[in-house]
Amino acid sequence: MKKPKFDRWLAELQAELGNLDGAIIAPLDRLRHTAPLISGIINDIKEEVLKNGFETNDAEIHFFKVVKPGFYALQLFELEWYNLCINKPVGTSEMIRKFYEDELLYLMRFFRNNAFYYQYYRLGASELDQQYFLREGRPGDIPVLDVTDPLPGFSTTLDYLFAKFIAYERLQFYLVDQLTMFYIDKRLEMPLPKLRWTGEKINIVELAYGIYFTGQINDGKAEVMEIIAWLNESLALDLSPDRAYRMFLDIKRRKTVSPTRFIDRMCEEVKRHIEDSFSLKKAKRTASKN
Repeated sequence: MKKPKFDRWLAELQAELGNLDGAIIAPLDRLRHTAPLISGIINDIKEEVLKNGFETNDAEIHFFKVVKPGFYALQLFELEWYNLCINKPVGTSEMIRKFYEDELLYLMRFFRNNAFYYQYYRLGASELDQQYFLREGRPGDIPVLDVTDPLPGFSTTLDYLFAKFIAYERLQFYLVDQLTMFYIDKRLEMPLPKLRWTGEKINIVELAYGIYFTGQINDGKAEVMEIIAWLNESLALDLSPDRAYRMFLDIKRRKTVSPTRFIDRMCEEVKRHIEDSFSLKKAKRTASKN
């Protein structure tokens, strides 16, 4: 029995299920499709393992540490995702947020309750693989809290727990994504703060023409007076097009100072801040060495 075949089956199944992620499909319809598909492949693999066994201990360890957990993780995720969907409350956004947060806390408790084995999984450790992932291996000194009835000839100490780690991590990412979208939506609902330009108006004219000449707005197609009108509205200015044009003529006629005095000052302040940041980091590194 060759290891690459099972790896290939796993990759193909992951790809097929991944194609469903972007599809508009009801949770029950998805489960009706995925559950028998995954179960059928797992049964085929189980029959082959029980019939042919493994050529080496390394092959057996790889199967029960990587391959079998990979298949079972897909099965677990599909079921847990379906349960999330059907149990999500029909109510306010706060109720839905609380539901997602409670589910996330449950997953975090699961990882904490299995902290020793989860760390073994996350670190990719291998020192105890013969104990944990050979069928003849014995349970470790630290009890496994989350176990199922072992399948004779098709189970090891940790293969099912590793499958739950994989599935629950994926579920954790899903919940975090849902909560992130919730908080983004909440922020979009909040009114933006009112900002006012409190500097010299000639500086905003210099900035507006700088934006115009460098083509930063609408692929360079915005007119300078459109940019000034936009800045007027955004920053509570009262700057007429005629006055803005006269101010730009004053900028062009500057003799004793740079025509781009304000932009030059902005450039200097940004560079100074960057240089100060580098100096502070260098001083901290020097202090830590001493």
